[in-house]
Amino acid sequence: MRLNCEVVIINRLAPSANIRNTTKAARASLAIGRKESTKSSDGTAAKTVFLLVCTAKERTGTKYKLNKNLQQVFSKFLDKGKATIRVKEPPHDLFINKADPPSLKAFLSILKLGDKELQNVKLSCLTPAKASDIEKPKTDLKITRRSDYPLGKPFPSSLTKLSINNCALLRIEIRILQIRELLCLNLADNQIKEIPCKMARLSTLSELVLHGNRIKELPASLCNGAIASSLKVLDLSHNMIKLLPSNFCNFKNLIHLKLNCNQLHMLPANFGNLTKLRFLSASGNHLTVLPYSISKLKLESIDVSANPFLDQNSWSIVNKLALPSLKELAGMAIKRCRCSYSAEQLPHSLCIFLDTAKQCLCGNFCFTSCVHQIIPLNIHQLAHTVVALSPTQSLLPSEGFLCSRMCLHKLQNATRGVWR
Repeated sequence: MRLNCEVVIINRLAPSANIRNTTKAARASLAIGRKESTKSSDGTAAKTVFLLVCTAKERTGTKYKLNKNLQQVFSKFLDKGKATIRVKEPPHDLFINKADPPSLKAFLSILKLGDKELQNVKLSCLTPAKASDIEKPKTDLKITRRSDYPLGKPFPSSLTKLSINNCALLRIEIRILQIRELLCLNLADNQIKEIPCKMARLSTLSELVLHGNRIKELPASLCNGAIASSLKVLDLSHNMIKLLPSNFCNFKNLIHLKLNCNQLHMLPANFGNLTKLRFLSASGNHLTVLPYSISKLKLESIDVSANPFLDQNSWSIVNKLALPSLKELAGMAIKRCRCSYSAEQLPHSLCIFLDTAKQCLCGNFCFTSCVHQIIPLNIHQLAHTVVALSPTQSLLPSEGFLCSRMCLHKLQNATRGVWR
């Protein structure tokens, strides 16, 4: 049985001899096996069980006899892939790190069997480790040609950064979604048409680049998955997206968002809930208004140039105030009390309805019964760097939703159109 991990070997007697241990962690392959020794009294060849430690410097490996030589095994941090094996002769401690916890547990269970039980276990003969077993795991892979794209085999499970560009990919394969520790995924300049819902499970992904594809929509389920909490950089520029899902604002930790050169007609009403957003690019779309909630953001830079914003003469108020339905009242209570909900608890249609809730400037929520107001927004107050308008233009139309006439009067009486 073999175990791939990092190992540090320490001589316990070194400090007493005034010798400093300077051994560094090395990628290693550990194996438990038998090796034929001298013949016993009855003429048969006896087989001794050894622990073999192979590293890049010592491919043939260092053998530690296990029969009556294993002193102790420390496995307190087994769930973190760490353990320590202590042998009597030579007086060495083997510190194991970065091992797969299930594999490490199985390896140590064999090691702890004891001399008699080990003799009954079927073990292979000891052979030096392969180069692939002791090489440092590959963490970064970049593919820029179709001919280099691997077919029929999985990607290395140790990858943290994967870039596949200009390879004419039509879809995001399940092999990519099975990489557990992936931090950065760059699939720019391909021909991907849709984002699979299973991508929502990528709980470690912090950067997703899908620039220059043929994506038409962002799945709403993506915004409810584990990826919504981990993602910090999202590049969807140069695609064909017309509308972002209403629950897009679940990407609470998003810092950098690129939406350039799509077909967006509007941004979600609750866009201002992306409180950690610092860089926003949405140029070259079909935006006519911005959501007023964007005024809550503290941006470093914003680019909304090359959009057909409404001119000031067409700004108006649309009054849809009516007696809210029982469904709306229940939805308002759920949003106001911040009750969590999911498709497992409520019908899918109700989850979509709750996601469309609009937050009034006073903090209350509303649905169809509201005042739809076009509010002047000074774009230069949103960010330090603005790439949007002509030098003389600073006001853009923003879309706000008010829950009552009282809120409308407060907004109209506020100086400079700022809510107080």
